[in-house]
Amino acid sequence: MLAATRKLINRAALVLAATAMLGACDDSTGPGDDHDEAAGLVVLDQNDAVIASVNAARQVTGSLTVQVGQARHLEVWFVDADGDRFQPDGDEHTLDWRVANENVAVIDSHGDHMDLEGVAAGNTTVMFRLMHGGHSDYDAPSIPITVTP
Repeated sequence: MLAATRKLINRAALVLAATAMLGACDDSTGPGDDHDEAAGLVVLDQNDAVIASVNAARQVTGSLTVQVGQARHLEVWFVDADGDRFQPDGDEHTLDWRVANENVAVIDSHGDHMDLEGVAAGNTTVMFRLMHGGHSDYDAPSIPITVTP
């Protein structure tokens, strides 16, 4: 009987632990929930013009271009399901990115904006991610980058 009780307690503890882990980052957006939920994103230039975007259907429109040896000012804004733009707050959420070929282009962060820098003529892509608690809440599809001579 004691062995059966221990098994039951161990199973209950396992179920509670699994439930806690799965619920640690749920998709709820109820009152008081500060969990930003991205459905897409827009990339703006120094004039606040949209130069690339990803919609909720994950379709990419536009591309990023820069000349070799030049830098282009960019701002990345995520877009929620209601179409409202937001930027990561830096405490709970951060912006991350991966340029596929840094021999062609690199992106450097400067706090309130980023610079796309042309390294060599060619094409590559960038993928932006909304990070939360050590994992990605949103991975945008790759956006094309063209570096011209």
